[in-house]
Amino acid sequence: MRRGFWLVAGVLTTLLTACEYSGPVDGVAGSSQTPRQRSFEENVDEVARLLGASANDPGMPSGAEPAGELSIDLAPGDYTVRSACAGVFGVELTIVEGEGAPLTVPYTCDSVLERFLRHAGGPVAIRVTPPTGKPAAAGVTVQPNADPRASELEDLQEWFQQQLQPELPGQSAGSANSNTAISSGSLSVTPGKYKLHFVCDGPSSAQLSVASWAGAEVLAPVRVRCNGEVFETSVTLATEGADLRMESGGGTEARYAFRLVPSL
Repeated sequence: MRRGFWLVAGVLTTLLTACEYSGPVDGVAGSSQTPRQRSFEENVDEVARLLGASANDPGMPSGAEPAGELSIDLAPGDYTVRSACAGVFGVELTIVEGEGAPLTVPYTCDSVLERFLRHAGGPVAIRVTPPTGKPAAAGVTVQPNADPRASELEDLQEWFQQQLQPELPGQSAGSANSNTAISSGSLSVTPGKYKLHFVCDGPSSAQLSVASWAGAEVLAPVRVRCNGEVFETSVTLATEGADLRMESGGGTEARYAFRLVPSL
């Protein structure tokens, strides 16, 4: 037994010796070094790089001012506002059109902000300000919108607002456009009785049906005339959520506006 004991002890000693940690040779591991903070000039260069602009362009931060600011007159049209920041976690972009109320959009500096702007023409003031001042920097650019999808979505939103006004208490609303059958399950509503308001535009008529999120039929397929009038009917949801299915037929591009309003 004694011979076996010494054999086991020898093996354990060998294993412990092999696992012994003597620490890093160069002393670098475990250091508490922090990344070097970039200078204001470096942050300005980073903002310019992100925006694909020159550090001297209008809307870029300057040696005296870390905020990017533009005050310009724009022709009526669709534009894209782009903004970037560096040296700080986040900033707020403020857009003022003419005498209108300011629109404030917060964003973080880990990405470039792109904001669609449909402008009726006239003065626009845009400012993006780092909350901590230097060495942080922020800039802004305005260019004609090059994405037709953004303009189409704005067209759809404006049309929707024209068709289903005024907004009613408790409504759950949505809009869509397509030249094929489309399903919109965006109406998150609780079980109950509702008035369904529906408007279509483009084809002469469209087929509409409604199901619950659970798949139960709520409104059997019905053909609705797309003549600018609001189609209205009563529906009852036994479970949560409504899924509208719409189809114009014949490949015609159609747009739809719809809402569910609680019945009293």
